[in-house]
Amino acid sequence: MKKLNKEDLPKLKEFSKKAQYNEYNSNVVTMVMWDHVYEIFYELHENFALILVNYHHRFGWLMPLCDEKYLTEAFIEMNRYSCEHHIPYEIHGMNQKLKDYCESHGLSFVYHNDIDAQDYIYDIEMQRSLSGKKMQKRRNHFNAFMKEYKDRFVYRPLRKEDQNIIFAFLEKWKNSHADPEAIEREMKGIKKLFEWYDECEIKGGCIYIDDELKAFSMYSELSENMIQMHVEKADHTIRGLYVAILKYTLMNCDPKYIYLNREDDLGLESLRKAKTDMHPIYKIKKYLAYQGEVNIVQATDEHYAQIKKLWSESFPDEDEASTEFYFSHLYRSENTWLVVHEFKVLCMLQMREMQIFKDGKIQNTAFIVGVATDPYYQGCGYMKMLMNHILNESKFSFLLIQAYNWELYKPFGFKETYTHFFSHFVRHGEFNGQLCYDSAHLLKLYEGFTKNKDGWRIRDSAYYDDYLIPYKKMDSEIYANDKAYIIVNKEHSYVSECIYTDKQALISLLNHFEEIDVCADIAFGTYEIRNSMMVKGDFKKNDHLFICENL
Repeated sequence: MKKLNKEDLPKLKEFSKKAQYNEYNSNVVTMVMWDHVYEIFYELHENFALILVNYHHRFGWLMPLCDEKYLTEAFIEMNRYSCEHHIPYEIHGMNQKLKDYCESHGLSFVYHNDIDAQDYIYDIEMQRSLSGKKMQKRRNHFNAFMKEYKDRFVYRPLRKEDQNIIFAFLEKWKNSHADPEAIEREMKGIKKLFEWYDECEIKGGCIYIDDELKAFSMYSELSENMIQMHVEKADHTIRGLYVAILKYTLMNCDPKYIYLNREDDLGLESLRKAKTDMHPIYKIKKYLAYQGEVNIVQATDEHYAQIKKLWSESFPDEDEASTEFYFSHLYRSENTWLVVHEFKVLCMLQMREMQIFKDGKIQNTAFIVGVATDPYYQGCGYMKMLMNHILNESKFSFLLIQAYNWELYKPFGFKETYTHFFSHFVRHGEFNGQLCYDSAHLLKLYEGFTKNKDGWRIRDSAYYDDYLIPYKKMDSEIYANDKAYIIVNKEHSYVSECIYTDKQALISLLNHFEEIDVCADIAFGTYEIRNSMMVKGDFKKNDHLFICENL
């Protein structure tokens, strides 16, 4: 492995162009700029170039630079080098294209979604012209700049000779910045770019106001139709100056470029907002890929703590009490399936078997619950892997699922089958009812209510005694009279279950409240229809379906 040098730069750039990653770390100019922070080593082979990074004594590979047909050869060499030198065989900043290649060629990696490292990609014409509704805010800033400085500013293309003026500007700029040490590190990188100016083929622009430098930019070619902005600095006290320096830089760049890469947001909320407000046309998703395999396994007691933690962190509707209830009353390891790497749980779901009454007979099915993925592994395909495995292995002719995001499950063949009305009830009569936790009475009402329904879950007294009543007592109240009962969430003031054999009996219970939101199979006033359950398999929708499952 060698350190970066000017002699090999053309060869590295040639390999980078062959790779066509469009990812900013694959740009040799980025490596030059940040070599003093992320120590860069490289190795040239006949068909590929390997890049090794050392950051705070942690080594990691960047994506190999080569034509796709040589990728497997490059991976073999990276693995060999890692083993020989006892460094991790892990790849940082892997894009989707390379991830797909690895998966299709049987290369064993575990993928970690690096959300903070996604590149923001922009349409150059949009940023250059500032036309369209999305650019209204930026256009207003630019117009304010032009109104104030139209006759006082001049734009000039960046030259190597500008470096002294630029560093004088940066010294002033650094002192007004919240993190001067970060600016100092960036200034070292900018100095290196000027030292290697011709070799890196740096371009950019400067804006002078009253003959004083107030903004500048530096960019390079990333691919045949994309440029990468390495540096963009402006006097932040001048409204619209940042918009102006970018607009004029892009107006003066080669028209063959149609995309602009403005790198990542480093996980900084302010930077994320600023880059999002510029309306990227897409972001380049990236992964940390490290050697290993993932497996689908049935949960064991040793996984319990991780499963419970992932549950509590994944479902905003669950609090500590409801989580404890679920795991003490409903969780079963034999119903739980996981995607794991070694012993780490990456993704999970549970299949709770139940019986429903459908088409005039009792039928067995399963209710899929607790589908969750560790945030660091979301978007890596592990939930898809687990769902496909479960669906392929299922012994049931149909399956049920609830979700926060229904769209996630449509690609697996689930359809929105059960629906209910969601409406706002306003009291207009006398209340007739009382708090009721008598399982026999509640069950009797349920059986009467479902007599003319279809697809409903078969309940018994144990269902009420061991599950529904104690679970609902934590945050809800159950009101009943002779012909109806309702379950009312105390904190959010809505009715989550309405069971009745007489509509007026239901209304008399709802009259306990001045006004309340109601989920039911009947509507009060204006309403919206909401999905309550999806079904996959041999299950046809009809107008008499009813099911209510909260966990």
